[in-house]
Amino acid sequence: MPIPQPTLLPQRTVLEAPQAFLTPAHYSARRERQTALLACGLWFLAQLLYLHSVSPTPWPWLESLVEAAAVVIIGGFPVLWWAIGKRDFETIAQRWPRRLLLSLALYLTMGLLLPGVTYFPWYPILRNLLLADQPWLNLLIFLGGVWAMLRVPFLLRQKTTPRPVLWGWIGGAALYLLLSHSGLMSPALPKDYTEGFLITPIYLLLCAWGDWQRRQSPRRIRSGLGWHDIPLMAVSLFSLYWFSTPYFRFGPLVALQLFILVIIFGSGLGRSHFGYSFEPRRRDARLLGGIFLAALITMVPLGSLLGFLPLAQFNLTPSPLQVFVYSTLFVLRVGIFEEVLFRSGLMIFVRDLLQQAGGDRQRAAVIAWGAILICSLVFGIVHMGNQPNANIQLPLLVYRGVYVLMATFASLFYCFTFACTQRLWAGVILHGLVDAIAVVFFGAALAAPF
Repeated sequence: MPIPQPTLLPQRTVLEAPQAFLTPAHYSARRERQTALLACGLWFLAQLLYLHSVSPTPWPWLESLVEAAAVVIIGGFPVLWWAIGKRDFETIAQRWPRRLLLSLALYLTMGLLLPGVTYFPWYPILRNLLLADQPWLNLLIFLGGVWAMLRVPFLLRQKTTPRPVLWGWIGGAALYLLLSHSGLMSPALPKDYTEGFLITPIYLLLCAWGDWQRRQSPRRIRSGLGWHDIPLMAVSLFSLYWFSTPYFRFGPLVALQLFILVIIFGSGLGRSHFGYSFEPRRRDARLLGGIFLAALITMVPLGSLLGFLPLAQFNLTPSPLQVFVYSTLFVLRVGIFEEVLFRSGLMIFVRDLLQQAGGDRQRAAVIAWGAILICSLVFGIVHMGNQPNANIQLPLLVYRGVYVLMATFASLFYCFTFACTQRLWAGVILHGLVDAIAVVFFGAALAAPF
């Protein structure tokens, strides 16, 4: 019997490793709970230091404190805390919208009552969102629009929702979306601002598609995500627009929370199906160290060669405070949002579609690597709109092409990490560190919505 050559074993092991995420995982709620509390504490500290000390326009202490607390409590804490143990979808679906609305009302009321407020980015817009210089009426209108937005995906998930009730809520959400994203009424927006006239019909079409899907009889036992889940995914993520005008730092994370509830919990497949866990493990730490080194060794020379990481801007001795703040915020703000959305969301969606299409005939390696490659390509394409800064000496179209290439290449490492660990934490840290190094040490033009 021939003996396999030793040189072939590492290559075969690397190719087969991502197949782990084709089977359900088991998590430790205790380690997840400790991780969530530690992460929230670091997130609050880093956000506070950024606003008061690192930001190009430092904030006063009181406003920094209120803003940092809102980002973590409203935006970050639910995403981390829900990834612990077993969660009952119906219970969270009833409690979360009310708690979110109450938290928003408290935060905005504090912002409106603070004397001499000038730093909250939403403040001047909310004062004139629909009615001129009527902050409290505009606040009530905003909260009403948010309440309608939150109700729609849950009503679309329920097959028993009467259509008049459903479309009453959809109509209210669409009307708010139109008025708050156009200059039709708002004194805070220019008259030629017409984004609402484009996004509102898209939202209505997605809701109509979701309404049609919910009334169809299920064709088979649910074993994974399918094309019929696309309307619910899209309507959930459409909530980004509710927080974009006026601007809120935690808006994308609220949209992510809605996605988690409606898709990860609402599907009934269980969080292990989606790898929705931030549980740290020692073996994952070893894997993370190896992949991080591989990413640096390959991406730094490639980025420098393509002009994406300008060597002339390389800073070998950045401020320790800046390193801590940017690393923490890129990990916890950008890393968590994009890893949950693209790995527990898109990558699992692609995996489920490939499994349903191929069945038992499809090789595990084909499904695993197919999901990795497709997710990475989509991840790269959605970064096409990023703009270069003054340090980048590339034409705009060339820069965008290079950005897509670099984001796709980076996503291969993130997807591989998620597939091997069946957890988000290692990929979240890897994602945040790669972005932080690019910005802090090389001055790259990555979006930093802190």
